[in-house]
Amino acid sequence: MRLRNACVMIGVTFALCALAGCNAFRGGSRITDVSQPVPHFKSDANTPHVAAQNNVALAEEYMKDGKYEIALARLQSAVKLDPSSPDAYTMLGYLYEKINRPEQAEANYAKSVKLAPDKGDYLNNYGQWLCRSGHPTEADPLFRKALADPFYKTPSIALGNAAACATKAGKPELAESYERQALALDPNNAYALKAMASIQYQHGNYMSARGFAERLLAVGKASPDTLELAAQIEDKLGNQDGARDYRNRLSTEFPQYTPGQH
Repeated sequence: MRLRNACVMIGVTFALCALAGCNAFRGGSRITDVSQPVPHFKSDANTPHVAAQNNVALAEEYMKDGKYEIALARLQSAVKLDPSSPDAYTMLGYLYEKINRPEQAEANYAKSVKLAPDKGDYLNNYGQWLCRSGHPTEADPLFRKALADPFYKTPSIALGNAAACATKAGKPELAESYERQALALDPNNAYALKAMASIQYQHGNYMSARGFAERLLAVGKASPDTLELAAQIEDKLGNQDGARDYRNRLSTEFPQYTPGQH
């Protein structure tokens, strides 16, 4: 029986990146990143739920410091105190992912979704795990359900992750649709602008690609690969001066960068 099916049978979980440097619980990155943060609160209230949440918050801090063994003990305590806490299971999923225990990671990611089946944060995070684990097609329904949550505070994150996952699944039209939805929510979304510039370039729509690249650079997101792409777009449009300007910026602002390096 495949890993996913086995995990579903035991109850089963979320996936992040934050603690790894890309704002794990905030989900700022694509496919490696996640959703809303576990509550950073401490309380003196003497209830199992509050005690569990305190343990979850402490575990997050320990994970930031790379103290995974201590964090694991805190999270195990949290689920004993409150077996219905999706935050605890989501953190366990991330921790097990960090220590290369994929079976336990998926089981806990899926468990958080089982406990909170309509919550965008957990759906988005489990979708990311599935996509990273080689199941992009199975991830898409989770992203869609996350977007259906009217109280999901960061739908642009799920849209971005869904787009990246659709690309991984070989569905460029679906990826473009998600990116356009993300831009409709936030016209300055750097991830979506960069993705759309790349998508349009790959499709041979160079004028459109230029527009997205210029919008991206206008919001102050001049990464080396963005400047390289902008130069390539100008090459295709026959604008040698424009291409040269971008390459001059590239060599000046990022002197260590090698073209083709990402």
